[in-house]
Amino acid sequence: MDIDALVGQLASKVAGERKAAEEQLVAVGEAAIGPVLRVLCDESAPVEWHVSGAVLRRIGEPAFGPLVDAIAAAPTCEVARRCSWAFSGLDVADKAVYASAMPHPVARVREAAASALQLPKGAGEPYLPALAGLLDDPDDDVRRRAIWAIGEVGWAAVPLLRQIRRGGARKRRAALTTLADIGGWDALEEADQRAVTRLIEVKAAHEVPEPMHLCGTWYALPTTDQAAVLDAFELTRPTPVTMRLGGSAWNNDLHNWSSVAHLDCRRMYVSPALDGWTLVFGILPAVAHATDEDSEEVWRADAMSRSAALSGVFGEAHLYGASCGDGWTAWCIAKAGEVVRFYDVFDPDGQIGDGHPGEEGYLLPHVDAFPDDAFDGVPLGGDAFTERYLQVKRELNIPDEAHATTVAGRLSVDPSGLGPHTIVEGRGVIALTACGLAEGSTPGALRI
Repeated sequence: MDIDALVGQLASKVAGERKAAEEQLVAVGEAAIGPVLRVLCDESAPVEWHVSGAVLRRIGEPAFGPLVDAIAAAPTCEVARRCSWAFSGLDVADKAVYASAMPHPVARVREAAASALQLPKGAGEPYLPALAGLLDDPDDDVRRRAIWAIGEVGWAAVPLLRQIRRGGARKRRAALTTLADIGGWDALEEADQRAVTRLIEVKAAHEVPEPMHLCGTWYALPTTDQAAVLDAFELTRPTPVTMRLGGSAWNNDLHNWSSVAHLDCRRMYVSPALDGWTLVFGILPAVAHATDEDSEEVWRADAMSRSAALSGVFGEAHLYGASCGDGWTAWCIAKAGEVVRFYDVFDPDGQIGDGHPGEEGYLLPHVDAFPDDAFDGVPLGGDAFTERYLQVKRELNIPDEAHATTVAGRLSVDPSGLGPHTIVEGRGVIALTACGLAEGSTPGALRI
């Protein structure tokens, strides 16, 4: 059997031929590891790396040692990534084999070993002591991967992590982060809760507002009466926090994929008064529990009805939305119990109102003001396209596009523009929704 010919056949565009070669190489086993591994490590090879990597995965434990050596000697980050992918998914009878790689002198090997115990969820439980040994690893990536792998074990890892926290080892800090990732505040022992509370108070005393990372929706209310805001949103058990922690909680709850619902609605961040406005960040239960099929309709209905109701209490109420990935932006302006302006870039036909002073001088982002032939002959992307874009924009006097932050900056407060100039009154708080009262603390380590 010509192993090199079979390896070359892995590059076939005919699925049947490629599959046949894969099956034969797996059947060959150990003798095929060297030739397949060479192709995996060759960034110019015609064979797709995930195809050769999958063959090594199926060969299983005989590929363990060669892949360890390949990861350790990888000449580029890409080669290391490919080999680590194959290594972490080997078809082995007992995952304990990965614990043997954790003391390896090369950090990339230790990281790959921890990664192998991260999934499926809970796979690392029998190897918790070995994973915990990496919590004081000198390499940041290794420590991070160990935290993730232990975090996937969940509450079964809490007793060991608490034991580490009571000790004097250097891994105490990483253990605290892992506890927070697993169960949030409820996973911490009283001593750690007191220490975190003291740190929050120390940080809050000297905190300077800083720009927030915006990806989600928030309300803006023209009031400094935080108690009234908490009451309007039916929030309870407010806990004073730093502004940084509040923003971190909001982003964690939106993007923490360990959450069952992915959009966690257990808590909300209510800011201190910022230039006279109180901002409210978080996912409300009605929106979080909507099905995928009706989520957009539920969000729109809730946004408008809630904004109208809030404006009846506070005189006016604004809702803003922004995405950090797909260009989505939206805003809803209500006064005296009525929505006077609603705009969603993904639903321009559903606008309410004919424009607003907050948008004056800007182009609504769904409007294409460029002529159809404006970019003829210009390759998409790159400096040439940017130069042509700016030229046409200047020649035709095309205004900048409006965005939620643009409108917020004009009408209330732009959270992405906070800074030393922002006037702060009071303290921000994290408060619980009805879901939070029922379900307990939200998992996730936060920045203080």
